[in-house]
Amino acid sequence: MAIPDDSFSMSTMVNALPPLRLAPKYPKGISDSMPPPGFTPRASEYTDLFNIMISDELVPLFKKIISLLDRTALRKMASVLTSDSDYFMEIASNKNGSRRFQKLLGISDDVDTLFFAAILRRFLHIMTHKYASYVAIRAMVVFDEEKKKVMYDHILHHLLDLACDRHGCIALNEIITDSDDLYYRAQMLDFVAYHALCLSNDPSGNFVVQHVLKLYDLRCTLNVAVNQPPT
Repeated sequence: MAIPDDSFSMSTMVNALPPLRLAPKYPKGISDSMPPPGFTPRASEYTDLFNIMISDELVPLFKKIISLLDRTALRKMASVLTSDSDYFMEIASNKNGSRRFQKLLGISDDVDTLFFAAILRRFLHIMTHKYASYVAIRAMVVFDEEKKKVMYDHILHHLLDLACDRHGCIALNEIITDSDDLYYRAQMLDFVAYHALCLSNDPSGNFVVQHVLKLYDLRCTLNVAVNQPPT
């Protein structure tokens, strides 16, 4: 892993949080070897940050960090979190890690840009994971219009794979429901309607078809009916 030149400093963060300095370095149940195979941090601060992102016991510390660090420090923190795809995915795949990533999204455009690149690098993997998918769902709410358009294009490209996956179908349904872009919403609905027959033969795919029908979009409903076999 290549560590950015402006790498985030754990010492800077700790200095900003004097009430928490005496907390144990690794709380009960948290190991200093948690990062995934293949990720080799240059210093223990990267392991510390990993533990802060996933630990049940370090919720107060995480909240202090995002409330006290300035925009530059938060960008550096996000840079570390997103600079290695395996490291990013390991955190996003953790229930706590996913929630804390969601808290970081929308803080600033700099942070969003780093998360945008990280999500695109592992897009399908993230969208089809039980917890990581909620990072992408949150991103589709807070990203600017240009980032959203790229995300929508990726969703359309992978729509069949997402619809036929047990976690991807849930993420897809949420994104379709929450979409405020009329063009891309129509594109997704048309795609589901056009492939309604094959999707209906898959449990997850059928979940998507039934979901879009409940949106009561007349055009989509008619297109789904047209693409169903005659009875």
